[in-house]
Amino acid sequence: MAWYDKGVDFTCRMCGHCCSGEPGFVYLSEKSIQEISDHLGLDRDVFLEKYTRLVDMGTYWQISLKERDDYSCVFLTEKGCSIYPVRPLQCMTYPFWPHVFEDRALWEAEKDSCPGIGCGEHHDASSIRSLLRQTLLEKLVTIVK
Repeated sequence: MAWYDKGVDFTCRMCGHCCSGEPGFVYLSEKSIQEISDHLGLDRDVFLEKYTRLVDMGTYWQISLKERDDYSCVFLTEKGCSIYPVRPLQCMTYPFWPHVFEDRALWEAEKDSCPGIGCGEHHDASSIRSLLRQTLLEKLVTIVK
């Protein structure tokens, strides 16, 4: 039995807290690269050059969105995410990430940086498991490519 079997409440407040404040990576799949470059009306290679960087993972490389000097996402604006409709799955599934759902204490700790946790839409255990699977599958697809 998982601690979240009764579900959790979460609605994105589009506050930008998860998009700024500390360094990190937003990994992109081929699908995300295509969707974002199409959304921006850019050629794939132009998008990659302007908005992404390669991250050395030791035995392979991954493509990540660039950050500004203050560690905010290159697509974060005063009005929120400028690519919100086509944001990467990593962004779309936050805070439904496996390490956040390891136990209730980690979920509760995540509330300190996300005002949407504990509020709004109720997500049942089935939808949580689906989001966790999507996150893991996307990571595998991104690494294998």
